[in-house]
Amino acid sequence: MSSTIIMPQLGETVAEGKILVWFKSVGDEIKEGDNLFEVETDKVTMEVQAIVAGRLSEIRVGPGLTAKVGEVVAVIGNGVAKTPGADDASAGKAPQWRSPFEEVSTPVDRFGHAKGPNGIHLTPLARRLIAQGGLDLTELAAEVQRKGKKRIDGAAVRAAISARPATPNAPPAPFAPPPGPSPVLGRQGDVITLNTMRQRTGERLAEAWRTIPHVFQAIEVDFTRVDRVRKARKEAFQTAHGFSLTFLPFIARATCLAIAAYPQINARFDGKSLTLSRDVNLGIAVDLDHNGLVVPVVRDASSLTLIGVAKAIRRQIDQARSGRLYPEDLSGGTYSISNNGAFGTTFTAPIINAPQVGILSTDAIRLKPAIVSTQEGDFVAPRMIGMIGQSFDHRAFDGAYSAAFLSRVKQIVETRNWNEEIPSDL
Repeated sequence: MSSTIIMPQLGETVAEGKILVWFKSVGDEIKEGDNLFEVETDKVTMEVQAIVAGRLSEIRVGPGLTAKVGEVVAVIGNGVAKTPGADDASAGKAPQWRSPFEEVSTPVDRFGHAKGPNGIHLTPLARRLIAQGGLDLTELAAEVQRKGKKRIDGAAVRAAISARPATPNAPPAPFAPPPGPSPVLGRQGDVITLNTMRQRTGERLAEAWRTIPHVFQAIEVDFTRVDRVRKARKEAFQTAHGFSLTFLPFIARATCLAIAAYPQINARFDGKSLTLSRDVNLGIAVDLDHNGLVVPVVRDASSLTLIGVAKAIRRQIDQARSGRLYPEDLSGGTYSISNNGAFGTTFTAPIINAPQVGILSTDAIRLKPAIVSTQEGDFVAPRMIGMIGQSFDHRAFDGAYSAAFLSRVKQIVETRNWNEEIPSDL
């Protein structure tokens, strides 16, 4: 008896996936839980595991080919391995793939081949980290094979980078914020093929821009009170949680609190009606080292404390950048935040992530001279000032509603007692 392996549903809006590499060959014994193949969609790259045991008798969709969700990509059975393309030939169709025992070309991106020395496989994240870290692939492949493994993943590369002796000329750690403008990818005149994620993201954003009447509004916000709390608790927070407390969790927390007063912000629009969401499932836009964009979701963010929001955001960003997001991490978002502050931008007008009706943008927060009103009069004083903006769907609500929401976010950021949100013992 045989079992079919289908292209899984890897997200609520994902219709197809591209198989990057097969970890098994026709004739291999398969155990339940074995990694079968790596698939790339517009949202995520992940490994698909076997849910049955047996012998891989047929591969119908080979590396580099795309399959629709629900399409059969392979067959696991107990019989003899099937001759590649036999059914296709008998049906008068061209075979969809070539035998894995033949010399076949493997997927290539700007970080190199998916197959390394001695046939060892490399995941997309591994290829990117190897290129960025300047590692010797031959040496790394030999080390992995000595451990009895057949592939190199991101964890193996990170371990190799960590084990490497530090040198004055060592390359920067992966995903470290760039000190200046990002270098141009490729030489002038080179043609860079967009990966699946970039293509699909572009298609969706172009469609959103064509069909949604975007309006952008922005408001200046005084972050001085937030900055004082951050500086006072910075070391204790870093020690307790292992990462820095940035401005983003404060903005996210203020956004959730403001949505409670302006629920139409947290909704989905289908062209005729607005469906309000009970929970605030907050999408956080994450750049994948300038090689793509994903928006993992912090679920029920409005129920979290400031510390809870900070930890949830950090976890989703780390998962995204290490290639460990699952489809459920990318679905169900009701409102989104785009944060470009680390790059020093003044303001950003983001494109709405349909069917959501709004997206908040945050930019650089800088020390600036500002007018401060007191009982003794108005004074010019140094303040931490930043811009918060919102792109919104004008069909869902009007500018006054959006402006009132932004004003509420500003009020919360500037006046809330943030010390009460951070326990003394963290």
